[in-house]
Amino acid sequence: MDNPKIKEIIDKIKESRGILENTSIKDLIEASTAFDVIPYSEKYRELLSEIVLIGNKIKSKFGSTPITRQLFQKYKGKKVNAFRNNEVGDFCEVLIKEAFDNNREQFKEIRNVLQLGGKGYPDLKIITNSETAFLEVKATSRPDKGSARDFYYSPGAASERKIDCSALHILIGFVTEQISNGFLIKDFKLVDVSKIKVNLKPEFNTDNLGIYNSETIIKI
Repeated sequence: MDNPKIKEIIDKIKESRGILENTSIKDLIEASTAFDVIPYSEKYRELLSEIVLIGNKIKSKFGSTPITRQLFQKYKGKKVNAFRNNEVGDFCEVLIKEAFDNNREQFKEIRNVLQLGGKGYPDLKIITNSETAFLEVKATSRPDKGSARDFYYSPGAASERKIDCSALHILIGFVTEQISNGFLIKDFKLVDVSKIKVNLKPEFNTDNLGIYNSETIIKI
């Protein structure tokens, strides 16, 4: 073994995985950012009702008119290879911002919706009359089935940049129906992120450049 410390480190990763099994996302965010994740309470009823208003506007518009690859590519400004629920979720971030901006007179509690950009949790920052809330946006055609990648949180620079205060954290999950030319928004669910439990899945990864290069390819 070129680096004998690797075994020691892997043993620590295995130990950490056991400790972090079924961990509250609230604890992870607070440990990695030093800001509190505030659980939902009746205090936020008005804010939640306005998020529901935004969700209903999106559902009304795209319940029968599909979100298509063409719409998504127009938003991205380039062609994309994949068009899945992940991309629909990305597009819904734009729709949430537009639904607020185009109907500002209907909102009494929300003062602004900001796209945080880039990869990593969370997607949007909501400014209210008194405080801030963070909004994560997802889309799925199978809310009753899942995989480990349906929600993930990676401690690091991206999330630490975005989460800059103690706040309520809400996830809006759009329930979609896939049809021949895109996805319809059939419903949405609001989730208190502080109640989500997560598991640690350590992995070592690379990309095609790491797989196929002058050092790895066997010459015969």
